[in-house]
Amino acid sequence: MKIQRISSTAACLVALLHAPGLCQAVQVRVTVENRAPEQGIFFTPMWVGFHDGSFDLFDPGVPLAPGGGLENVAEDGTVSVIGAEFAASEPDGLGGVILAPAGFPGLPVFDPQDSGNAVFDLDPNVHRFFSFASMVIPSNDAFIANPRATRHELFDEGGEFQGPIVINVRGSQVWDAGTEANTEMQAAFFNQAANNTGVTTFDPVLPHPGFIGSNDNPGGSPIILGGISIMPPGIFFDPIAADFSLPGYKVARITIELVEVGDDDSDD
Repeated sequence: MKIQRISSTAACLVALLHAPGLCQAVQVRVTVENRAPEQGIFFTPMWVGFHDGSFDLFDPGVPLAPGGGLENVAEDGTVSVIGAEFAASEPDGLGGVILAPAGFPGLPVFDPQDSGNAVFDLDPNVHRFFSFASMVIPSNDAFIANPRATRHELFDEGGEFQGPIVINVRGSQVWDAGTEANTEMQAAFFNQAANNTGVTTFDPVLPHPGFIGSNDNPGGSPIILGGISIMPPGIFFDPIAADFSLPGYKVARITIELVEVGDDDSDD
């Protein structure tokens, strides 16, 4: 794969030669990696959105709207509702989902050390900012996402690409949606038989306290840490490797790069 930083001006000139009506198009590749150690945490296919900076996913300290898009992501990893909300709020925005093709058999989730990528055609004038959201699994309602719409700027006001952009997500950046009690029963990807079956709550979004028995949440009887999943069966979550509350714990890395003109989007 050949990637290099090129200016959006150069990309526009190339596009103008080949398709005059699309001179604003700039192609970027978004790569998502699960950086947790083996027997650590997973996360669901990642929803991504490119927008003008006005699409706020959530506000820390404020409860989520019941049944809204981010609740669906945080509790069950489903992205259809957030996709519809984004399309309605940002008619010129561009949304998508990045999968992990080598994930758990039959489920394109991001296993520890898995990666996946997708290429998007962006207009620097209307797709200046980047947002993302994914459920941390197993959990009741833990997720990763950016709370500030303008946190990740892809293009400046002149349309110049600001990357390559690397977003490192640590365990300290895992959020608790506040929509389901953290009992670790009916926890997605562990012991949940069906979607939306946990104990409903209406608490504010806050940094996640960590799994029961973790470094930041000691005491109680651990369920996920040191446990073996029932649904899907047989996945062991090591008490250390799956404790995202440990200092410096690596959850995910998102890399956004311009695609070199002529790149066939295939690996070398």
